[in-house]
Amino acid sequence: MSNAHIPESPWFAYREGTLACEGVSLESIASEVDTPAFIYSGASIDHAYRSIDQALDFAPHLIAYAVKANGNLSILSRLATQGSGADIVSGGELQRALKAGFPPEHIVYSGVGKRREEIMAAAEANIRALHVENIQELDVVESVALELGRPLSIGLRVNPNVDAKTHPYIATGLRESKFGLSLPVAESLLPRIAQSSHLRLEAVACHIGSQLSSPGPLREAIEILGGFAARCITQGAELRAIDVGGGWPMHYGQEVDPYPPAEAFGAAIREGLESAGMLRPDLEIVTEPGRALVGDAGVLLTRVLYTKGQADRRFVIVDAAMTELIRPALYGAYHAIMPVAEPASDAELSPVDVVGPVCESGDFVAKDRALPEIKPGDLLAIRGAGAYGREMQSMYNARPLPPEVLVDGARSRVVRQRSGPEALWQGEILA
Repeated sequence: MSNAHIPESPWFAYREGTLACEGVSLESIASEVDTPAFIYSGASIDHAYRSIDQALDFAPHLIAYAVKANGNLSILSRLATQGSGADIVSGGELQRALKAGFPPEHIVYSGVGKRREEIMAAAEANIRALHVENIQELDVVESVALELGRPLSIGLRVNPNVDAKTHPYIATGLRESKFGLSLPVAESLLPRIAQSSHLRLEAVACHIGSQLSSPGPLREAIEILGGFAARCITQGAELRAIDVGGGWPMHYGQEVDPYPPAEAFGAAIREGLESAGMLRPDLEIVTEPGRALVGDAGVLLTRVLYTKGQADRRFVIVDAAMTELIRPALYGAYHAIMPVAEPASDAELSPVDVVGPVCESGDFVAKDRALPEIKPGDLLAIRGAGAYGREMQSMYNARPLPPEVLVDGARSRVVRQRSGPEALWQGEILA
């Protein structure tokens, strides 16, 4: 029976017997927008941003938020207002970033499969840099620059072959990963880039994985990246940035030991660059946190539909599903669960499987989870749902998309409405 620690949060806590997001009870939100629904704490996002910003105060830096973690326009706008940049991986994310108010010069475009039209759109928007991960991609970028008649700023994303010691599905820095260029290939491109009048190498980048449990692999990768940056400079590159990727972790509750604080990862970045001789005032550090900024800021609010016993299992069936939060089904990911009505301190805990209504055996939120007595109609808050929740959702089983609510102190507002029935067939043609 799993009974992992529920992460403490000043933004999600029991107040007068009911769970609240900041100063707003989740019961009141459920009565307003129904369930399932995503609820976000603005103060949590602000705090997380400040923590990473302070951890990097030893050097010029840009926090380029990974839009893929949560692309809600209100969240993006909030971060842009604080000085954040945006890390994007698609043309759609480019449009969202621009719509939310990110300055183009604060947008970096990563990703292994950029379409030519997406590259053109990014170039026309004058974003900070296109991070190249493929020789053929470099050919396309150069052809776009030729068509536009002006040079384009690029970065080279290298694969340092460093084990991030994270879940294999979110490890991105090993030799067998699809991401980045091997160091020999990247170095072989330097003479070509130096001789091109349409390419400006302004950044080197790497990203070894998400949810790093230790800063050690990050330091190792950055030392390798810094060495590559030094070789780029000797070959004439006028670098302006070293992009150290993401990986800043958040605490979901199942971790045996708490993750090191942001300061430890900031120190790893500093030490890696110092070791490579690349901690320089003329080189800006770019980092790409996603879940570390928004993950703990969100909960998925769900209502219990039914309970039942079957064989030796006890099931709690809720109205949220893998369509809203696919991480448990996809990764076996852990999310802490809190009853919205505060349980008694001596409440007896029993093992249950918390499952959704979707017709898949993999549709579950938690298995063998120790919870107090749960009844139909009860509200549950699924913690750590601010990242890769609403962004990875689907309309499988013809389920509508849930609303999103942003809370600031005692104020809550709907920042994305629940989709209506027309969304279920929008764009289809009845032949």
